[in-house]
Amino acid sequence: MPPSNKIPVLLLKTKSAPTDAYEECFNALDDGKYEPIFVPVLEHRFKQAALDQVYQHIIDRAFIGDRPKYGAIIFTSQRAVEAFARIVEEIRRKGPELLEACFPSHTPLYVVGPATARGLKSLNLHCPVLGEETGNGEVLAAFILKHYNTLYKGDNKPGLLFLVGDKRRDIIPTTLQSPELGTEERLGVDELEIYETGEMRSFKSNFTSIWQENTKKGVRQWVVVFSPSGCKAMLESLGFARYEDNKSVKPLGQLDDEMFKFATIGPTTYSYLVQECGFVPNAVAQSPSAEGLAEAIQAVEKDTRSATRNDSSPKKEEVKAGTKRKADAASPKGSRKATKQSTIEETLAGNNTEQPPKDPADDAEMKDAAGEDGNDQMGEDPAKTEAEPEEEETVKAEGGNEKSGTQDGGKNQPVQESSQREKKIASNILEKGIIYFFTRNRVGIEDSDSVGDLQRTYFVLRPLPLGTKLGEGALPDLENNRLFALPKKVFPKSHTDRFMAFVEKANTTIQDLKDNFFRGEQYETKTMGTRRTEPVATVAEGVYFITRTDDRTTHFVYAITIPSEIGEVQEDLGLRSQGSFVISVKNPERGGPSYANLPQGPDFPKEIIEEFRGLAWSEVKPKYLDYANVQILLIGENTEKAVEATTKDQKHDKDSPKEELEKFEHEDELRVEHLHGDDSIFDDLKISREEYSKVPTTW
Repeated sequence: MPPSNKIPVLLLKTKSAPTDAYEECFNALDDGKYEPIFVPVLEHRFKQAALDQVYQHIIDRAFIGDRPKYGAIIFTSQRAVEAFARIVEEIRRKGPELLEACFPSHTPLYVVGPATARGLKSLNLHCPVLGEETGNGEVLAAFILKHYNTLYKGDNKPGLLFLVGDKRRDIIPTTLQSPELGTEERLGVDELEIYETGEMRSFKSNFTSIWQENTKKGVRQWVVVFSPSGCKAMLESLGFARYEDNKSVKPLGQLDDEMFKFATIGPTTYSYLVQECGFVPNAVAQSPSAEGLAEAIQAVEKDTRSATRNDSSPKKEEVKAGTKRKADAASPKGSRKATKQSTIEETLAGNNTEQPPKDPADDAEMKDAAGEDGNDQMGEDPAKTEAEPEEEETVKAEGGNEKSGTQDGGKNQPVQESSQREKKIASNILEKGIIYFFTRNRVGIEDSDSVGDLQRTYFVLRPLPLGTKLGEGALPDLENNRLFALPKKVFPKSHTDRFMAFVEKANTTIQDLKDNFFRGEQYETKTMGTRRTEPVATVAEGVYFITRTDDRTTHFVYAITIPSEIGEVQEDLGLRSQGSFVISVKNPERGGPSYANLPQGPDFPKEIIEEFRGLAWSEVKPKYLDYANVQILLIGENTEKAVEATTKDQKHDKDSPKEELEKFEHEDELRVEHLHGDDSIFDDLKISREEYSKVPTTW
């Protein structure tokens, strides 16, 4: 393939010597389709005093004996391996027998990935190099705990020497020395900073000259990011944003997907770009290696070629995002579900949502994420009194006026607070309300053809009083709405999917969402000219509950009422007619992987922080979600678990969450049918049918 036809892959890293695995991989990939280009971001400076210290540890036989000072070394970067190689060569120059005498071949060398493993193996130390398949510090720490505790028993184990740089996460030492571990399992770790890293002053100008030259030639290019360092300089070079003192001064917009594609070497850098910079890459390597990166890029390239072929297909052009799947779907009558409601069991059977067997370790992790609060927050219910007939109850219509509960009383109001309903409702329903699902296309894409065309997915919760019944008409704005962003763009589809989301706005109004979220905008960039962000697309509306089951986990369960029949758009996003997730809230004071951290956390009061009891994750209480920047974890599950009745409620003959969900869903379906069918979503959100696309069911 001629060089001019190759796709440049700008690798934002220093080229490894004597050979580089990424260069070899991309030179051979797809018959030489790609041209790897290295753009160094960082420069590393070894700290000689620290190197001398490691040298002295080895010479002083700190790794020798039944109970040596150190029993293993941990490496999580190629630079640490290079520094260690210098020390090994220095000792070897004094004689090969000296190294063999001072550094036993049974000493484990723990690594986080294949690059560090290859570097250590090339030193021919004959030591076991372990952890190559772990991929990140969190998994490596768990591996070390299990392996090292089989080598040494008791609470007086040799320590581990961790060779680190000045920029690092503390997940490994924190995990190995966690006070939650028993004294016989806990491991001592000595961190030794042997190098420091700084961004190259010439990086931005070098990077700019390369991508601009490719753009002049009309060549589409990939940019591969290997660490958070340099991300802001990269984005500023591309005109995405301008920064001062490392803080965003002016976001300028998204980049042209026709000319640029972006990939990261792992979730840490991906999350940094999404959460710190507001920028969503196209791909993330599933393993931090040349092969993992190549697979991620190939997958996007395949989707791009498929989309291009579909764009030229007459069949594909017949249906655009924002149009209805059925010609008569906009009609208020005849377009809704049948009056007879399917049960949850019937719906699940129809969707064939049989889940794989639960792994015990997975169950333990879910419990940890959801919290282990031993205090039952529900409280004991007073003795039941005989229920009055439903048509004779007193209802409070929207606006707070008491109305007689005759057959017509309050029925013309969309939100009716029913004291009788509140008495009967399951005690483990913590919150109920209306939910909306939205998507926003990537910049420059007017009609999306797949999830890959989306910039991000969102959902809005509109809480209502627990005793609420739904009547007729558009919903009033109670000014307690919450806007959530879902960076993954799709919802968890099984218990193996664990996706983060966060609160962008809390206790806000529909008008604020209309002014500052729903609308698109047009803006100018230095490099790409005029750019446009499309308005959001409304893809579903329904009802939701937050529930708490007897095992002290909290669940988010929903039932979709708009569109009347879900289609491929909703299915591709991971939505079902009825679905649920295990839901947990992150403790903002606990550290963790960068993809679990936002630049700014929620402004929780002291009493809420104390309720976490130091745990990294907690069950959800609705009040937690009333703060911006709150982070939640969603784990896919079978809906039946989320709507189980508690043992206490079964004794007191209360409605189960399943029964209440079916009632609430049916009420909303009738309300929507009598309003404007699937177009009722525009009434509820107070937005124009002319400005926003109809609810799509096909791409």
